[in-house]
Parts: sequence; C-alpha cells; structure tokens
Amino acid sequence: MSFDDSPRGERPPQALPPFTDSGGREDEQPAPWAQSAPGPQNSTPEPSSLPELPPFPPAPHNDDASSVPAIKTSAETADAEYPSDNSFPQRPKVWTPTRDAVEAVGQAAVLQRAFINNGEQVGTKYVYEQTLDSHAPISPDYLAVAHEVYAEPRHEDRLAPSSFQQALEALRAAGSVLVISRPPNSSRTFTAYALFAHLLDEGVIAEVRPLPFGGSKHFPTRRLPHDRHCGYLLELPPDEDDFAVEDSFGANLNKLVERLQRRNCRLIVLTRPEQWRRISHGAPDRVAPELGTVDPRDIAKRWLLGQEPDFPADQWLDHPDIKPLLTGQAPTDVINLVHLMLEEHRVAKSAAADASDPAQALKQQRNGSRRLTFEEQVVNVAAAHSNWEDALYMWHEPEERSRTSFERNFLLAAAVLRGDPVGHVYASAAKLTEQLDSTKVEVDGQREPGVIAMTRAIGAEREHDGTLRFTRPHWDDAVIEYFWNDRPLARTTFLNWLAQAPVLDTSTSREALEIISRDGRLALAERVGQFALQWAVRHRRQTPLERIAEEWYKHGTTRELWQLAVKLLDSAAIHAASAPYIHSMLLAWSNRSQPHLQRAVVEVCTGAFGRRHTAKALRRLRNVAAQGRPDVLDVLREAVRVLWEDATVRQMLFGYVVGWCKSDTTSQTVGHRTFTALALNSPPGATGLPPLLQAMFEESLDEEDSFRPTVQGLVAGWRTLLRQAAGPTGERDLDKAVFTWLDAALERHELRSVVFDTLRQAVNVPGAEGPILRETLRTSAQWWVQGKDRPYTEEKEDLKRELSALLDQDLISRRNQPAVSQSPSPSTPGDGSKGNAEADAA
Repeated sequence: MSFDDSPRGERPPQALPPFTDSGGREDEQPAPWAQSAPGPQNSTPEPSSLPELPPFPPAPHNDDASSVPAIKTSAETADAEYPSDNSFPQRPKVWTPTRDAVEAVGQAAVLQRAFINNGEQVGTKYVYEQTLDSHAPISPDYLAVAHEVYAEPRHEDRLAPSSFQQALEALRAAGSVLVISRPPNSSRTFTAYALFAHLLDEGVIAEVRPLPFGGSKHFPTRRLPHDRHCGYLLELPPDEDDFAVEDSFGANLNKLVERLQRRNCRLIVLTRPEQWRRISHGAPDRVAPELGTVDPRDIAKRWLLGQEPDFPADQWLDHPDIKPLLTGQAPTDVINLVHLMLEEHRVAKSAAADASDPAQALKQQRNGSRRLTFEEQVVNVAAAHSNWEDALYMWHEPEERSRTSFERNFLLAAAVLRGDPVGHVYASAAKLTEQLDSTKVEVDGQREPGVIAMTRAIGAEREHDGTLRFTRPHWDDAVIEYFWNDRPLARTTFLNWLAQAPVLDTSTSREALEIISRDGRLALAERVGQFALQWAVRHRRQTPLERIAEEWYKHGTTRELWQLAVKLLDSAAIHAASAPYIHSMLLAWSNRSQPHLQRAVVEVCTGAFGRRHTAKALRRLRNVAAQGRPDVLDVLREAVRVLWEDATVRQMLFGYVVGWCKSDTTSQTVGHRTFTALALNSPPGATGLPPLLQAMFEESLDEEDSFRPTVQGLVAGWRTLLRQAAGPTGERDLDKAVFTWLDAALERHELRSVVFDTLRQAVNVPGAEGPILRETLRTSAQWWVQGKDRPYTEEKEDLKRELSALLDQDLISRRNQPAVSQSPSPSTPGDGSKGNAEADAA
C-alpha cells in the first residue's frame, strides 16, 4: 500500500497557491464546512496504525547530541534546512526515514519500551521527549516516520478513496478544520501526524506546530499564531474536577476557520467522544468524519518493513500461529508483537553470521546455543506474547518433584535484579524468602544449594562479568507477571521488598566480594521504578508507585532515589501511553494527606508536566495547598514560579494565591510562600522585575491571554508579608520584597503609582493592627534607604519620604472619617470609635 503514485524519494515539489498581503483575505477560497452539525459522527475508538504517541516531539537540541543518537532522513541535511526569510521552505528531495528513526518512534509508542529496554536507555529521546516550548515545530524526521509507516483504513470499494484520503482531501483547502474524536491511545495523535505529513510532503503547509489550549475554558480566536502555511494540532484538555471545556467550542470553530483561511493554515483538533458530544453543537458540518478502521496485519507489515526492508513479513504474518495474535488487537499490542518478531529475526541473523566465524562457532558449540529455525522463532514469539505462562507453569510445578521456596524466589529475584552480580541476587533471594515465607535461608554456609545449582535450576547462564542471563526472550518480565498473577496474597510483601531493594545496603554480600556500585544501585532503582510504573498503568492500581514513593521518601528528598522517583513520574505524566492514568493518580494523591504523596505531586507539577499541562498542574497544586503542610512549602513556591510562565493560567493562579493569603489557615504558610514566589526575583540575586511587577506592564500579542494583577489582590498578599514577625530586619521575605519593589519604583517611574498604591492600601486597615503594619513598612523602607550592603543615596531618601508622606496623608484621612464608619477593633470592644482613633494616631 503506497501513499502516492510517485516513486519513493522522488516526490516532485509543488508550488504554493498564490496569496496576497494587501489587507484582503489570503488565498481566497470557499470556507470549508460552513453548515452546522448537531453532533459528532465518530464516537467509538477504532484501531489505527499506532497507539497514541507523545504529542509534541521537538527538534533536537545541540547539547544533547553526545548522549542521543541523531535520527536523520536519507536526504542531505543542507537540502532540508529551512531558509531564514519568510519564503516557503524547501523540502528535502528524499523524505525516507532511516530504520533507526522508525524503530525509535515504535519503541517510544509502547510503554514498557518507552523508557528502558533490557536495562539500557533506548535512544528515543530525540523523537518523543516533550519540549517545554509548546510552540516548537514538530520534528520533520518524526513526520517522515508517520508518512512512511501509517497504514490507511481499507475501503470496501477499492476504487473509492478511503476515509483517510477523504479527510486528507478536505484538509488541502485553506482554513480547513478536522476534529478527531477518539479516546486516548487510539492513534488519534499519530493519525493527525500522518495527515499533516502528507500535506507537508505535497507542499500544502510549511511546518506543523502544536497549539496549547491554555488554562481557561475557552479557546479564543486570537490565540492562533500569525504564521502562514502551518498545520496546527490542538488537543483539548479532558474534563476533570471543576474544569470543562466550554460548551460553545464547536460553534467557535467557525471563527477559527475564517482566521485560518486568511493565513492559509489548517487545524486538527483532538478530543474524546463524550467531550465532543457535549461541545459539538454549532460546529461546522462534517468536521468530525468517521476515519474508519485499520487491519492489524497492515499495521504490523508497515512497521516491520519500515525497520527491516528485507524482513519476510508475509511469511511471518501469514503463519497460523501468528495470525491469531493479530486478530482484533489494538495498535499497542500490534507494535509489541512487531518488536518480538524483529528481535527473533535479528537474533537468528546474528547467529547465522557468527556461525561463519570459527571462533564464534566454537563458542556457540560450547554454550549449546545454535541458530533457531523459522518455526522455532515463531514458537518463541508466540510464547513470549503469552508471557511464557505454559513454560513457567511447567517450571514451577514439575511432575517429578516440588520446587523449593528458595528456588522460586531465586528465579523471581534474578528477574527483578537482572544485571546485578549473582552473589547479590543470591543474598536478595534469601531475604525475599525470609519476608515471603518467614523462613530464614542460611546462604553463608553450605546447607543450601549454591549459586551454580540455583543458576542451573532456573535455566539461566552466568556471564563473564558475574551477572545472569536468561536465554528466552522477555523471560524475566514473564517471571514477574507469573508471580503477580499466581500469588495475589503475596503482592504487598513483594512490593515492600521491591521498594527496599535499592535503598538497603546492597553490599550485603561483602563476603562474596561483590559490592554493588553507586551506578549499579541507580540502575537497579530505575528497573524497580519502571516495573512499578508499568504495573500501575497496566492494572490501574496506585499501590506499586505509592510504595516506591513512600520508601524512597524516607531515604531523603535530596537523595538520588527520591529524585529518580520524581523524574520517573514526571516522564510518565507526559508520555501518552501512561499520561491519562498518571494524571488521575496525581489528582488523587493531591487530595491525600501523606507527605510523600503530596511532595511527589508538587515536584512533578514543577517539572515538565507542569510546563506541558499547566492548568492540570495548577488544580493539583491547589488541592495540596489547601492542606497547608509545612514540608511542601518550598517546593510549592517553586511550582508557582514555574506555572506563572504560562500566561494563560496567570489569572487563575493569582486568584488561588490571593485566596491562600486571605485564608486564616493558609495565610502564613502557603499564602506567604506562594506570594513571595511572585513578588520576589528568582534567584534572589537576579536582576529585572519580579513576576508580579513584570506582568503589570508586560506587552502581549494576545490581548485575551494578557493579565494584569489587581491592586486588591496585591494588597492581600502584601498584608500577609507585613504580618510576618519572625526573622531579623533585612533577612525577612518582607524586607526583600520591599527592597525589590522600591528599587523597581526608583528605576521605572511608570511603576511608582502601582507600588505606592499597593503599599498604602496594605497598611490602611482599621483597629490596632493598622499602626503595627505602618510601622513595619516604615522600618523596612528605612532599611532599604541605608542598611547592610545597601549604601545611602539621596534618590532613595526622596522616594522613601514620598511614600512616608502618602502614609501620613492616609492616616489623617482615616482620622477625619466619621466615627460610625469605623470598624470596632477586636482589642477594644467596649469603645470602638475611641479605640480606633487612638490606634490610628500611633
């Protein structure tokens, strides 16, 4: 099945349609889909050529080239570079991705292969790692893979265009909008990439860019960038908690069509069926067409040949033992099967090559290894696909005798601790046996079977470096899965042992002279974390990750294990294969009181998840902040700084901070810390304006996303700072904030009114508290004029006097107010007006 009739690598360039900059509408064409539709048309998930992939693969950074293998197309790099002017970029003459690029995208699509593969990091960061700049264009290499391997849905009438081709034809018109309404992990993102890849190859668009939805419930028309000839991908955030996309989104698409048409751009929107049913009223007609289904065999064949052009795909896919494994399978399962077939095929090819070398042939003869026949390869793939359950049952329940508990646990420990020295595996298996069966195994003598006997009992091989290797593909993962399914009542104990494995002194086998290095411990922790993540996502159970977080939190939040746990959760929260469940888990954790769970939520919200899903992160931080735990305040402050970078959520974030400052329960904890995060520079010695003052006069291209903090909100935050009594003068957050804001008022005259109005209103309160706040502010202002490391200047003295005069003016005005307008002071309930007047006069 080909994408077009031109020879591969010889797609002729096509000229752009003419457009004008003369104030009229560019590329005058009829507006697509101008009539309204009552509702969606595709409401059920359909398999396509790939599961949901990470949505925004960026172009590679130069500083990562040493650690990540470059993925290039077959074209010369110079031909692929975009010109610096505004002309339409020249596309590569040859747009065929390399095998490595295809394999990297395929591995990134599958959760258990996305982060780690047989203990080694896979080189897919270039392809799937998310960019913190949500406006960065999608990598052309990634789109080349989508163009190459995407399998189109088949049509009953082979002469009629497929639903994919019909959607592609509709997108060729300037201003076109397509809605893909499918559940997550149903290839909706990769389908969008494949469509855009065709448009890019045809010269219809110049590049593909993601569009952030923003933190509000609306998506204003002005949020569309001003670029021309772009394909935009907009993923609607899911409805959760108290957030839901506005019901009028579908009707607003008509306005987006007009603006897209003027700039000769196209838009694909990703949504969910239940969400689209709610928001589709008034949407353009036929905007959400049914895109059809794809034969799993077609998916497998495209991916197999994309990675191995000489792979005997038909021989494999038509085998009677392989065909049932494809029937009705989701794209993720198909990609897993593809990897299994490729692995067996490559091992056989490598064995055949080694057989021609006498030294390698002798080694194979000694090890008893040989090249497997095709039928044997198929048997291995089918067995690995079923997690070797039959073979593992035969091992656990042999007819001639019963397996000992130590043998079973040695197999399980070897599967979990793969890559560790066999002596450590031996000692860990004894520890696991003691925890699971309350049976102490004497491994320091000769009462129990030794390493050689245990290694042969589990069918493993000892390598020259002292590690164990299983000869069957994916046998170690299958062992863990078999235990999990076979021993449900032992899961909790096993998880406790698993979480403690990297934490405990892993040099327990000192007598064996096998000390686990620091790198070895981190590698073990990474494998443990990956196992917990895979099981949590696959079975939708939080317990494995909870145990990891709890145990590694005890080890210290500044230690490597905790940082590794946060990094694991953060990566999973932005990887499409795991993100939906991890997002819901973080939401649940944010409402729980355990310190390790709350800390994990805040730190993940400070990372890539917070930058990518800002509105979601903000709602989770709100839940954590409501509990006001002191042990998360510092990381909560850093998270607020990170989320403030997204202009679309500033109004919501500022509202939360003000609310925390006004609350009696959170004012001096969460409110104080989060307001100082925005009122001060970060780091403290940084130059420039703090975030709140910068936002007061920040120019924004999008007026609908611009936000100016209200003086009333600033006053609430400043009162929280002024009520802080701890710490010597000059060291308090209050003094740092006063210094910063008065410096800004001194250097930028246009800020003076905002700074003065805020400080005046902050101290202008009735009752006994007013004099205290005013005196606190005056003291801090005097320290700003001349204090430690702050030399005296006449300009600062003049500014301080101007502020002091305004404070006196406010005090006189308050004293002249009628007594009935005064609120009684809590400290003088008997004579309110007199007490207030005396207090204000202070």
